[in-house]
Amino acid sequence: MLYKKLLIFLFLMFGTNLVLADHAQRHQIIDGMSIYLGTIPAQLTQNYVSMHGGVTDEEHSYHIVISIFDTKSGKRITSAKLKTTVALVGDKGNTKDLEPMHEVLLGYGNYFTMHQAAHYIISTEISRANTKAKSVAHFIFNRPKE
Repeated sequence: MLYKKLLIFLFLMFGTNLVLADHAQRHQIIDGMSIYLGTIPAQLTQNYVSMHGGVTDEEHSYHIVISIFDTKSGKRITSAKLKTTVALVGDKGNTKDLEPMHEVLLGYGNYFTMHQAAHYIISTEISRANTKAKSVAHFIFNRPKE
């Protein structure tokens, strides 16, 4: 089981361009935080079917993972609240809270459906513990064709 989690972690962090956006579009430094975006097709994640009962559009769903580190200390930020919107350019999109992923120490994640092979804007609002300020990171993800 640990082996599978390690494999998923490595795939998320170092996957090919077919799964992850280009490096320039998956890392940002904002308000003293180093923010990383990871995307993986839902059918490659082990918990997808059990979480969603196999009813949703698995073929077009992606697990969005955001990992956050303090730029000064390099330590992972694990006490933030994240709200993410995934939208086609010019569209309103779908907004969800990202859940902490403590089991595998990746960060925060949730599943989003992306029907079209196109460019999506992934906007994440980050609320850190002990502060009222919110930071927003915008990423571009090019969903590959099947």
